[in-house]
Amino acid sequence: MLSKALRLPAMTRRLLLALLVSLLVHVWMIGGLDGWLTDEASPEATRINVELAPLPAPKPKVAAGPDQPLPAPKRQTTRPQASVSETPVEKPMAPSAVPAPQGPAVEPVSSAPEVVASVPEPEPEAPQPVQTEEPVPMPPSHVAIDYQIVRKGGVAGLEHHSYTVNEAGAYTLTSLAEAKGLLALALSDLVQRSEGQVTKQGLKPTTYLYQYGKNVDKAQKATFDWQGKTLNMAVGSRKQTVELQEGTQDMMSFMYQFMFVPPLQQMQLTVTNGKGLKVYNYDFEGEETLTTQIGPMRTLRIGKHNSDSDEKTELWLAADYHYLPVKISKTEKDGTVTERIATHLQIE
Repeated sequence: MLSKALRLPAMTRRLLLALLVSLLVHVWMIGGLDGWLTDEASPEATRINVELAPLPAPKPKVAAGPDQPLPAPKRQTTRPQASVSETPVEKPMAPSAVPAPQGPAVEPVSSAPEVVASVPEPEPEAPQPVQTEEPVPMPPSHVAIDYQIVRKGGVAGLEHHSYTVNEAGAYTLTSLAEAKGLLALALSDLVQRSEGQVTKQGLKPTTYLYQYGKNVDKAQKATFDWQGKTLNMAVGSRKQTVELQEGTQDMMSFMYQFMFVPPLQQMQLTVTNGKGLKVYNYDFEGEETLTTQIGPMRTLRIGKHNSDSDEKTELWLAADYHYLPVKISKTEKDGTVTERIATHLQIE
């Protein structure tokens, strides 16, 4: 067979030799000639050893101090897992490639459900208690007050007030001042008397008398004609008539009117002394705990000023006793001060 091959033409022999060499090269590349390789060229000599190193320990968290801000929390985004049967979504065209819409613009309708933030309804406020005025206690039907009169630093006399109301609602209010000691030789007794009706607005006088001593001709009298709205005043033979204003009081009734209308609620009063009619404005001068023979009393102090003279009248009204006058101070034109301080109080 070899002789037959030698007889082949030279071109053919070169082709067969090339095929044989190619066959040997392929066999070596596939691995059939591994045994021909030396130890230095074996795969084991060029093996790379890979060791798994432990992960570095996480850095310890440091608590934020007062001057060190807390780190912002990392936003975690979760990618939805695509289903196997999901078809790829075509990328939208670039804005420049989209033709301009014709006609009125129509807002796109989102297929996603609209999320409405729920605002908690405010809780209904608890009902506030209705503030009602503090009920005014019923005025007494009988009051008796004894005063000690102090003038120029000494006891000048005693004064007694009496207030009574009958079943028909008619009231009688009297005052009797008596001088004591050496003053009794120079001063006469002073009598005041006020009579009228008790109404929802308080005292409504009908007559008033101011008499110093026993001389009737010098007595000052006032008659209230509420129906005719006139006030008739007389001092002896001198008489005058003026218009009667609603709420007018006399020199005695105005001090006991506070049993019905608390002080500071009405700070202006029209008052007559039997020979004249004036409008007096009262000023609130403060609260004071008054020390008396009856005991300490919480009082409101108000002052009545006469605009056309230096005369001044001050009242200390007992807050716990129907605002009754427990101290009365009168400053005369010459600056002389006369005080009446309660020593006994009876209420029924």
